[in-house]
Amino acid sequence: MVDTKNDRWHYRLEPTLFTHSPNNAFPNSIGRFLHPTRATLASKDPDRDEEFLWKSRDHRKNRHVKYTPNKDRSRHGKNLLVGIEHMTRLEYWNVSWWVATAFTVGSIIWVVNGFYSFLPFVHTSFAMSTLGIGWTAWVGATVFEVGAVLGVLEAWNRGETANFGWGVRQVLGYENILESSGGIADSSLPSSEGKEGNMKGQQKWRWFSSDPKYWHELGFLAAFTQFWAATIFWISGFTALPSIQSAIETRTGVLDGVFWTPQVVGGMGFVISSSLLLLETQKRWYLPNPLSLGWQVAIWNFIGAIGFTLCGALGYAAQVSTKAAYQSSLSTFWGGWAFLIGSVLQWYESVNSV
Repeated sequence: MVDTKNDRWHYRLEPTLFTHSPNNAFPNSIGRFLHPTRATLASKDPDRDEEFLWKSRDHRKNRHVKYTPNKDRSRHGKNLLVGIEHMTRLEYWNVSWWVATAFTVGSIIWVVNGFYSFLPFVHTSFAMSTLGIGWTAWVGATVFEVGAVLGVLEAWNRGETANFGWGVRQVLGYENILESSGGIADSSLPSSEGKEGNMKGQQKWRWFSSDPKYWHELGFLAAFTQFWAATIFWISGFTALPSIQSAIETRTGVLDGVFWTPQVVGGMGFVISSSLLLLETQKRWYLPNPLSLGWQVAIWNFIGAIGFTLCGALGYAAQVSTKAAYQSSLSTFWGGWAFLIGSVLQWYESVNSV
């Protein structure tokens, strides 16, 4: 049995396992600079011929943690209804849950902002509320910034041991060991040292890392891009505050520079981030993967990012064109809804193991 090596494969493996065919969605000329986003894991036991697919997104999103820590409560969503029921849980220990929750709350605020912005164009009975628009924009942008910071922390703390899910542990015979350990929420399989070794192997939390290996991971690159996009986008949220907006709304150059331009640049950053997440879930860069939950999260965020980018781009002409103002507000409206759909799907993803 030969282990096919890949220069970019950098996760630890249990001694009973080997990996082959690690790859990512890019052609080799580009893909060799990036870590694999999927790999086949198999047992070295000659009596077992099963092979299982490891995915970097599932790994980063803690989807291989079967039990809630210190509780004998399964995270495995046997069906859609069970998975939805899991969304009522407060997984405070799970950084992926915090990421999803932050973006869900932020998206809800942006949906409210969309109503404030767009409804006055739909019917004259709805008055334009600069107070409502300004404060929801600032709060929504701030919550998005918090979510982006958490996303970077999630990428830095994604675990060093390649792991996989609930059904695979059963097939490979590790399920009884996990049961006897009380459902330890370590992302790896039991080590050769036994339960105590597994507990000691839990990773120390990282608040910051300068390790260059992360620059070769699509998940981290997406999170890092999203962080800077959210930071730039936050400027437009801040300058949307009523007192600031009233001071700059008649000064076209200033308005364009500190309000509309950060929306365009930040929105484009969100587009890039979402594109990287799409590519992380695809087998080939040109083949969509709509049956993947992670792909659905990314595509809805991509749509939302397009909406927010268009809002800023059309905003440059909003003061001189009613049509541009209409389309700018409409873009915020449907962009917020797209972000909300993607965030809710990410919330579902974060609380259900594979």
